[in-house]
Amino acid sequence: MPAVETYRAHNMWHNRMQGEEIDLSSHVIRTQAIAEGRTWARTRQCDHIVLKADGTIESITPFAKATPV
Repeated sequence: MPAVETYRAHNMWHNRMQGEEIDLSSHVIRTQAIAEGRTWARTRQCDHIVLKADGTIESITPFAKATPV
């Protein structure tokens, strides 16, 4: 399942579904973008990937619903 990505582009922080071009949200403040990205990931029950300004992965937080055994 695709993850929600928080990334920097055009001097702003954005959230999008991994592999998509359309942003879910855009923010001037990084911490606001990360908080919003976590909310999107919880809602969609997927991972939240935070990318540094240089594009490298800073963190991955799983919000995927556990599958029963």
